[in-house]
Amino acid sequence: MRFSPPTLIVLVAVFIAATHNQALFKLLSERLDALSWQGFGYAAFVGMLVTTLLSWLLLVVAQHFWLKPTLMLVLLVSAVLSYFTQSLGVLFDVDMIRNMAETVRDNNRAEAQELISWPLISHVLLWGVMPGIVVVLFPLASSGSWWRGGLRRLAYAVVLFAVTAALLLVNYKYATYFSRENRDVRNYVTPLFAFNSVYKYINSLRAQDKMQFVELGTDAKQHKTTPARTIGIMVVGETARADHFSLNGYGRDTNPLLAKEKITSFKQANACGTSTAFSVPCMFSFLGRENYSPEKAGAESNVLDVLQRAGVKVLWLDNNSSCKGVCERVENINLRGTPDEKHEFYSDGGYYDEAMLDYLADAVKSSQDVLIVLHTLGSHGPTYHKRFPAAFAQFKPYCQQDTPQACGDQEVINAYDNTLLYTDYVLERFITWLKQQTAQDDTFLLYASDHGESLGENGVYLHGLPYFIAPAAQTHIPMLLWLSDGYLQHSPTAWSTAQGKVDQPLSHDNLSHTLLGMFGVQTTLYQSQLDLLR
Repeated sequence: MRFSPPTLIVLVAVFIAATHNQALFKLLSERLDALSWQGFGYAAFVGMLVTTLLSWLLLVVAQHFWLKPTLMLVLLVSAVLSYFTQSLGVLFDVDMIRNMAETVRDNNRAEAQELISWPLISHVLLWGVMPGIVVVLFPLASSGSWWRGGLRRLAYAVVLFAVTAALLLVNYKYATYFSRENRDVRNYVTPLFAFNSVYKYINSLRAQDKMQFVELGTDAKQHKTTPARTIGIMVVGETARADHFSLNGYGRDTNPLLAKEKITSFKQANACGTSTAFSVPCMFSFLGRENYSPEKAGAESNVLDVLQRAGVKVLWLDNNSSCKGVCERVENINLRGTPDEKHEFYSDGGYYDEAMLDYLADAVKSSQDVLIVLHTLGSHGPTYHKRFPAAFAQFKPYCQQDTPQACGDQEVINAYDNTLLYTDYVLERFITWLKQQTAQDDTFLLYASDHGESLGENGVYLHGLPYFIAPAAQTHIPMLLWLSDGYLQHSPTAWSTAQGKVDQPLSHDNLSHTLLGMFGVQTTLYQSQLDLLR
């Protein structure tokens, strides 16, 4: 049997719509009464719509000798996307595409390799490679002349449109109501939603290329009320969620060491986004979440630039993927670029976060005020078991696989909580180092995670969901502040002011203005109402 090229295209589109969109139809089954005519009619319309849109795309791009290679590529890409959506609840919106692009740009092989697993490989073999082989081996009927082939493709497109339109008309009233009330459903359409996200991301890059860089804070000057030098550590946490910090009331003691310190834990802090590539630039931007985009932030100065302009020595020390452009104009060191297997904190191609302690002493040799930003690896998933030394495996049994969905829920939580126990230890070591500075130095540690993490709740793992549907597990973050005795002596109202904001709604928007205030930097950019100590 020989099929014409348009027929093969439609068959591939039907296959993808039926087999790669299980997460989509599972979501519909949870929200629709599938046994009712309305529910069945809407599900049939959605399936036909996905088939039609994908067929249209392929009818245009899958031409001549590119036909089978294009179909194979789409099958493979769609199989990969469907695995992460079905197994981990990952959705490929613009921010997730940006995160993936940053991983490639940073040449972060370790992070990419952690996502490759046997369940992924077997899924792609079954639903991508094998159908692709069938496509390659399938004999095609001749399309005839180019105009005859074009007319046939057009005819298929018209028929698909007619069938889809008929299903819409039959279910119009219910379809418009349900679609309006469930806008998130479109995020689960594989692979079309991801393709659309890639298109939007490329457009955002084009728009960024046209932006002129704007120097902010040209009026910045330090006006400190004390001659004491200020040494601050700003810790950018990774994938920590507020509700698993015992400082915030979590039932397990995940912060035994920090609990002994005079720590202010801001319990109602929210992240700017749900991915590192989105949130990290936002943490140091002056735009505020409502006006923020990574492209806008990349086209203007951030708080590190302004602090440096005012005379503060700034060092960015990275044990994660990269600074996402934040540290381009300040001194920066990336530990993951030169791993030393003989180092005491070396692990799995990188370092445990303790390794950053080695670089702190050199940073404060000058007489300037100093801000050291530490971008930690923290609780980065999915391989939570690789984020802490064996001595911190307190909560057992814990998941020791690279695929958290293959472990029991409690095992995943145990592994994740062990990462927080190690974070507690690392932060305590940073505080201890700050205490060892001279008595004439005012020191502080400010910690905030870039985003949270889902641990299997409602079948969702990791992070990166679109913000408007993301659970609190991905947006509610820990934010902590420690101030030395010297700092409190010179700023006697700082402690009480911070304590007064413990239960107030806060966000990443507070960070830049707090850093300016802590170093006594005056500029028109500064907004005192966003300063945690004002």
